[in-house]
Amino acid sequence: MPVIGTNPSALNASFFLNVADMGLARSIKRLSSGSKLADPSDDAAGVAVSGKLDAAVRRLGAAAESAQNLISFAQTADSFLKVIQDQLTRMSELATRATNAAFSASDRSNYMTEFSKLQSNITNQITNAKFNGTRVFDTSQTVSVSVSQDGANLYSLVLANATGNISGITASEVSTTSGATAAIGNLTTALERIASSRATVNADVAALNFYVLNLQSEKVNTESANSRLRDLDFAEESTQLAKYNILTQAATAMLAQANTAQQSVLGLLQ
Repeated sequence: MPVIGTNPSALNASFFLNVADMGLARSIKRLSSGSKLADPSDDAAGVAVSGKLDAAVRRLGAAAESAQNLISFAQTADSFLKVIQDQLTRMSELATRATNAAFSASDRSNYMTEFSKLQSNITNQITNAKFNGTRVFDTSQTVSVSVSQDGANLYSLVLANATGNISGITASEVSTTSGATAAIGNLTTALERIASSRATVNADVAALNFYVLNLQSEKVNTESANSRLRDLDFAEESTQLAKYNILTQAATAMLAQANTAQQSVLGLLQ
């Protein structure tokens, strides 16, 4: 029915033009941002899940970094223990030499000078050994770190009791053959304890390395899951852009056609 007051064709063309224009604007926004969540209203649930995954990724990164810092702490402790072990080895060598009764008292006195210096060095190193301000051999505390993103799994590093390991050598001396013989026994015990402490520390390093690998793997997988929610498939969205671009042009042309179609009614008035 030819009418002038209402143009249904133009209204329909205008409606579909608006739909196509909205789709075109959405595609442009997504392509320019690289995100499917550029407009949060497009996927409200996806925005919520992606936010949780973002937080989990950050926590996993922090947990892995903290575990690596604890590894550095343990490796620092092992370095100090290695130096102490080397000095104890030298002291045991001096004690063995001092058992030689063919040497004079002055010879043993010279051995004792170096022996005493090493005793003092070891005591000072144990007292002053620190990592980032934390005492390495403070047996009154345990150093712990979270090895999971939710903080539920803690790994505790029990600090080596270096003072107890060398307790038998603090009063040792090699100025006499009998003293040197006794010192050898004390030093042998101390070296065994230091070796045991180093084994424990390096076992902690090995365990923490596995935790770091696990955290890093979980972080990669969580980031991949988050990417599927958030990151845009450019090939797919480019297709949508082309589609809405064509629909916009077509709807614009049809709206122009619908607006001119009613001019034919004027022929009835002539």
